Amino acid sequence: MGRTGRTWWWRVLGGLAVLWLAGGLIVVWLLFGMRFAALTGIPGPTGTFVVSGCYEGFEETDISCAGTYLPSSAPSGSEATAARSLVLHSSSGELRPGTRHDVRRVGDVVFAPSPLGASEYLTFAGWTAVTVGLPGHWLLTSARRGKLRDGEAYVFVWLFSLIGVIALGILALPVFWFLTLFQG
Repeated sequence: MGRTGRTWWWRVLGGLAVLWLAGGLIVVWLLFGMRFAALTGIPGPTGTFVVSGCYEGFEETDISCAGTYLPSSAPSGSEATAARSLVLHSSSGELRPGTRHDVRRVGDVVFAPSPLGASEYLTFAGWTAVTVGLPGHWLLTSARRGKLRDGEAYVFVWLFSLIGVIALGILALPVFWFLTLFQG
């Protein structure tokens, strides 16, 4: 078999590696994307959330609150028709019934902008991206060189990448505080 036959398999492996990396990005976005963006306070319409009761979900680390969401763009006379029953995720601070929170709505869920929560989600998204993406990078590097590479060095790259993601989460915290302070 000539050189063309051998490189064909490596091209297939390279294509699979690219699909692996694209799939990893999609998984990270689906798991963390919208919630991370909502915690920064950037997307979604603003409004007020009035707590009616809070609970801790099964196998969840944060507290969710049920209540009524009123968009800030609603005219004062149409409050009854604009109010919707929604769930506030990742709530912090005062959780007694009747308290009000400034929130952002994303779909059927509202989020209170939280710098610490956004930094946490950035770190978790980075951990997931590194863990899912490194095997794809190894496959792509192997396909480009035409032989399977030894994976020992990638373990150290993975560990240092995790440490780097933690540092990024800590360094991004002041940016998230700035976004939360000056949101519209």
